[in-house]
Amino acid sequence: MRTNTPVLYVFAISHYCEKARWALDHFGIDYELRYVAPGEHGEIARKLGAPKSSVPYLSLDGRVIQGSANIISWAEEKSGSTPFSAACGEIERRIDDVAGVHVRRFYYSEALVEYPSTVRPIFTRDLSFAKKMKIGLAWGKIRKIMMARMDLGAQQGEESKAIVDAELAWIDGLLADGRDYLVGDDFSRADIAVASILSPLALPPEHPVYNRVNHPPRMADDITRWEQRPTLQWVRDIYSKHR
Repeated sequence: MRTNTPVLYVFAISHYCEKARWALDHFGIDYELRYVAPGEHGEIARKLGAPKSSVPYLSLDGRVIQGSANIISWAEEKSGSTPFSAACGEIERRIDDVAGVHVRRFYYSEALVEYPSTVRPIFTRDLSFAKKMKIGLAWGKIRKIMMARMDLGAQQGEESKAIVDAELAWIDGLLADGRDYLVGDDFSRADIAVASILSPLALPPEHPVYNRVNHPPRMADDITRWEQRPTLQWVRDIYSKHR
């Protein structure tokens, strides 16, 4: 697929997709946003020649850039921005590889396992009626595949909650000196990464999706207990200033 305008393929629910979308917006890059359905995303990725099926991926000029970190790097280069520092990279990698994975597992271990009907509308957001119907018919199968691939369950959810709690403590520590931004004196990709990945917990009103998500009851109770933590207050502040 060749187009003059980059096309960003996303799941509405994905915090990694929010990270890529925010970066493109921040760097002033015009793009077309396309929501894709579970299952369909893999078919599209293969047709475009992407090495993996996971979203987000950006299609432009006959090539594909896959993964939020790679998309941000492309956006920085295209906009002529100063390359990110090693400190930015370290924070981004950790938040992607640890908190990002376990925020997702924490949510799905309760929502998808016990309340699957609350998840489907988020996945089918902004899809055509025909695609929504197709997802509805295949939802049972999709749910089982997701549960197996993400290793979901009550015990797994508790494990992930503990890891998320530890990662919040890590960011709390970084912010303890009163800094406004995670690296240096200016807004950077480290701030985009941490704020977007933790947005499912902070629920900033500026977020295009999570301002309307109802969390399952146990997770909602945990979020209520965490809502005054410095990190989640910082996430809401970053969204209000930069999103």
